[in-house]
Amino acid sequence: MVFIAYPALPTVAVVKSLQQICTAAREDDPIRPLLWTRTASAETASAETASSETLSTETTSAETTSAETVPEETASNGEDDRSYEEEAIAVEMGYVANPDSHYLLVTDTDTAQDIAYVGWRHSKSRTDAKWAEMHANRYRPPEMNSELMDATSGACYLKRAKILKDSEAFVLLELYVRPEYQRRGIGGDLVEWGLKKADELEIVAYTEASAEGLGLYLKHGFREVDRVTVDLGDWGGEKGQLHSMGLLVRPVRGKE
Repeated sequence: MVFIAYPALPTVAVVKSLQQICTAAREDDPIRPLLWTRTASAETASAETASSETLSTETTSAETTSAETVPEETASNGEDDRSYEEEAIAVEMGYVANPDSHYLLVTDTDTAQDIAYVGWRHSKSRTDAKWAEMHANRYRPPEMNSELMDATSGACYLKRAKILKDSEAFVLLELYVRPEYQRRGIGGDLVEWGLKKADELEIVAYTEASAEGLGLYLKHGFREVDRVTVDLGDWGGEKGQLHSMGLLVRPVRGKE
């Protein structure tokens, strides 16, 4: 079995493949049905990850790191749904096409199936005003529970602004591996690829992860510097079921 990683191109076919991988990896995430106020099709799976650097490392395993993602349910075939789906693809396509983004897509050559992907971004220096502007302009489709998004990824974003301040960073935005291909080192290889880029640029790496994914990042030199936790029971979920994200930084190698 041979896996090949190559740069993801900003095409409709590639973006749909990314969304399908995302949906497969996030199938059992308890926050998904709470985040979306109505059902949507699987093709919109990673729509909200195409926000202004909304981190997508909210994970149910070390290799399913993602932002809050649309439930894999079938929507109606109305014109509004088609328009939303087209918008989600267009936004995600622009995200992949961003010159500061670095997306890798992994394919199983035996089956010709896309099985994993990672998205990194070179985050440039920002003023406090720029951080605030980008937070205010985050992509938030009407189908999403915006208050829950603000309490989770939105809160992480505000904390990230305080952590990174005006420093550059190589940010791990998305990391998904299909469940049947997890625990084979694919996620770790995609993390290490980005860390080498960060070291070449001589800047820190940054990401966010749940308790289940934390070990992967600690293994690769990240350390937790802050955390955002919400009780999903406050949002219609099971009381006491926590959605908790660690905010992680990895210094440049040799400058720890």
